[in-house]
Amino acid sequence: MRNLLKHMVVGSLLLFGTTACADLEILNQNDPDASRSLSRGGDVLSLIGGSFNTWFRGNYSYDGAGMALSNAAFQHNAPWANAGMEKYGRIPRVAFVNAVTDADYSHMVWSYFYSYRAIAAVADGLKALDNPAIQEELTADEIASARAFGKFMQGLGHASVAVLYSEGFVVDETTDLAEAQDPLAYGELMNVAMGYFDEAISLSSGASWTLPEGWMKAALTGPELARVARSMKARYRSMNARSWAERQAVNWDAVIADIDAGITSDFEAYYDDYGGWSNDVLGYVTYYGWSQMAYPIYGMADQSENYQLWNSASLSNKSYNIGGTDILIVTPDLRFPRGSTIEEQRANTGTYFRINRPSETGGVWARPDRGTWRWSWYKHSRGEEYWDDMIMLMPEIRIEEMRLTKAEALYHKGDRAGAAAIINETRVPSGLNATDANGANTSCVPKLPDGTCGGLFEMLKWEKRMENTAKGPMGVLWYFDGRGWGDLWKDTFLHLPIPCAEAQTLQLLPCGTFGGPGGEGGAPLSNYKWNGEG
Repeated sequence: MRNLLKHMVVGSLLLFGTTACADLEILNQNDPDASRSLSRGGDVLSLIGGSFNTWFRGNYSYDGAGMALSNAAFQHNAPWANAGMEKYGRIPRVAFVNAVTDADYSHMVWSYFYSYRAIAAVADGLKALDNPAIQEELTADEIASARAFGKFMQGLGHASVAVLYSEGFVVDETTDLAEAQDPLAYGELMNVAMGYFDEAISLSSGASWTLPEGWMKAALTGPELARVARSMKARYRSMNARSWAERQAVNWDAVIADIDAGITSDFEAYYDDYGGWSNDVLGYVTYYGWSQMAYPIYGMADQSENYQLWNSASLSNKSYNIGGTDILIVTPDLRFPRGSTIEEQRANTGTYFRINRPSETGGVWARPDRGTWRWSWYKHSRGEEYWDDMIMLMPEIRIEEMRLTKAEALYHKGDRAGAAAIINETRVPSGLNATDANGANTSCVPKLPDGTCGGLFEMLKWEKRMENTAKGPMGVLWYFDGRGWGDLWKDTFLHLPIPCAEAQTLQLLPCGTFGGPGGEGGAPLSNYKWNGEG
């Protein structure tokens, strides 16, 4: 059947790409006006340069999957049905509904189509750069920087599809749309993405040009772009695993090499919501009316047995108060509020988290029919100022993410002392006792659902989660790491299929789905074996 498709196979992808560029209206390539639009050098640069904003919208917009994945990974809880949060945070889990008529379908496929919009725009732009007339209009630095940036975006776009979806297509300036294309499985697609990143690194490492500030909201030099590309390689290579076995099999030597050659401080950009750079995942994860912290993971900081009480209760009885006991997290971890009463904790806010104010609880303590297990005393305070201003210098990649990814690489390679040293860089300043190669955990943070103190790897996971809330791809590093670590609640989908609208166009039927009780591609029983999960 696929051999009958020819022009249809990737046509829908390029149609999305040629109608969605940020700073320039570019027509469909099948339209005779398209060639005229791509005959001007400045327009070609705008086409390539605007691809990052398109990708950004696909990953961080309210319209995307980030808020649903955040709920699924217990990064935050919300009782609201918006953006798939309530549906894909349900217990028991539900399968992804791969139907265009489903209310949440567009959110879950948003990253797929916007990644391909960016990919397609770059393919058109790079092809246009080979036009001698275009080359005459542009300087050598403009051409060189556009080529390097285009390869970077091809890596970023294909990696974004590979990390969330089960399969996807390779589309670049060499793709012959007259030939049928077959999708590649996520592992193969990620390998292709790594190749594009390598091309970007080769083209930019020794370059003297600087990218226009508007392309990424940061005026990166060539060597700086190369460092960002190396860090992106480490990020996506490490988190593409769908299971613990795949996570262990990651090429950790390559991850370490990329981290060591990557960013040396946070890669920050000035994102302006009013200028088309809205990080809605950060906004809604921290917004008091929509956000509360979920006990299944954050509760592991507790030393008072409140968390064990919460976990031991049946699902229908879990709440912020059980039998007259407020489920407070009493912990030496300074990122959390200090004290053993609500009043004390309200007066002693943690560095990253705080107690809900009285005026805030009415919003998040709503819809008991959707599960009082979602309700919590706590919310995120780190980053909540973004909601007020919607303009903020914020990191796209944090150095803590890279450091703690390296700690995991060292752990898998058997260098437990090296991993412990990195863990302690954030653990000790947060008020917790240092660990060592043997996994000493005298602070007992995290304290696991079974009441035992987590070992070295649990402390590593703890630090990475605490230091990277609402960060990483789509603002949900928690989901992608948790998937590879084996920490997602049972039957959570491990990835998403090709969107049904695309499958119908390509005649790749029936439309696939993953997750839900007994469904294909669902998470096994988690490492934590929470009460009520099995």
